[in-house]
Amino acid sequence: MSDCDVVVVGGGPGGSSAAYFLARAGARVVMLEKKAFPRSKTCGDGLTPRAVAVLREIGMQPELETYHRARGIRILATRRELELPFPKASTAPDFALVRPRKDFDAELARRAQDAGAELRTRTEAVAPHMEGSRVAGVRWVRKEPAEGGGVVKADEGILRAPFVVVADGASSSLGRALGIARRPDTPLGLAVRTYYESDRTNDGYLEAWLEVRKDGKMLPGYGWLFPVGDGTVNVGVGLLATTRRAQKINLNDLQRAFIDGLPKSYGISHDGQVGPYKSGRLPLGWNVPKPYGPGYIAIGDAAGVINPLTGEGIAYAMETGKIAAGLIAGALADGSSSELSAYREALRDTYAGYYRLGLDFLRLISHPRTFETLTSIGMRSKKWMTFLVQVMVNVAETRGGGPGDRAFRAAVRLYERRLEDLPDPVIPVPPTVGRRADNGSANGSANGARKRPSEPQPPKEAPVP
Repeated sequence: MSDCDVVVVGGGPGGSSAAYFLARAGARVVMLEKKAFPRSKTCGDGLTPRAVAVLREIGMQPELETYHRARGIRILATRRELELPFPKASTAPDFALVRPRKDFDAELARRAQDAGAELRTRTEAVAPHMEGSRVAGVRWVRKEPAEGGGVVKADEGILRAPFVVVADGASSSLGRALGIARRPDTPLGLAVRTYYESDRTNDGYLEAWLEVRKDGKMLPGYGWLFPVGDGTVNVGVGLLATTRRAQKINLNDLQRAFIDGLPKSYGISHDGQVGPYKSGRLPLGWNVPKPYGPGYIAIGDAAGVINPLTGEGIAYAMETGKIAAGLIAGALADGSSSELSAYREALRDTYAGYYRLGLDFLRLISHPRTFETLTSIGMRSKKWMTFLVQVMVNVAETRGGGPGDRAFRAAVRLYERRLEDLPDPVIPVPPTVGRRADNGSANGSANGARKRPSEPQPPKEAPVP
């Protein structure tokens, strides 16, 4: 017997969006978040036009009115400065928002609760609960603060459900337990950020510096300044790490050097730092070929749908949460297969062309000299850089529109045609593991001693062909 219809693992933007759309469709949803709100994340805190479009659909207009708004992005490089607007399209607004994740995630989770989802914080899904070869829930552990610091286990158990949504981020411990495989050939992004006091918080622009240097050499990446609107700015550095040498770069040193290189007029200094540095690693691009299986579906960063050009994941987490919710709600309504194989086709139709385009561009700029040359050329043309912003935020009219919309659609269609003959990866399904024989000869110890049966476990992550 099931305890609910769907367990959502992870209370970030993807998990809360999935929980919201599922609960609104009438499903009984339990969302597990291993920490207590509010909690911070390694993130620039930016909500792109695509993200704002989903948040409007979720009904967060009252909250959005209080967020800091940016009408465009200021790009600085090669001693040039361009102020570029966000694209105008019927599919998304022409502005972005900024909200610290510690506040935003809690507010979005509250929306899911208002829709009918149950939220359990300080509760971690530590392993899948299996019934034969099918995921049928999760094992969970709840932890509470301990006297003197740290946490202690307060409770544990099994939460049974016909479907599980895996939304626990790029490192996805539950995904690893399920054997969800990532492509080893996709690039890695590195990022570090913190907050600084600054008067430069209300001029209506996000800011991106395309010159990040180490030992005088330009690196493929960018520094950002995203005003929060409360007298502080989220400042960070994102780096494309395609070599072992790049992956060993000290991000804290890179952040300090970026701050030291900002104009004095910005009023941003180490003395005004608010909070510690937070850093992380992001596998870029659509790097999980099969983010679903019997009884489960992975979304957001856990499904590898991080924008390869910007490292942004919030919009794609919420969008994939909505897609997954629709498929699961349909399966619950008509009792169809638990495999949810239509999810791969939905991701492919929605993202594949764009992500392949982005990955090819990343391969091109991964060479520092090429990146520097292209940046120098691009900064001489406001029209070209305006188009680049449109590509980066992934917003265009589905039909008609201006030259930028048409060029963007043509490029994506070209890559979609290249994907027509791309075969599905062969990834093994978790096998059925039976109970040990009474005599201990099957899956038992060498001396035949009987052990307590354990949950059937899927295989470890398999390489992608």
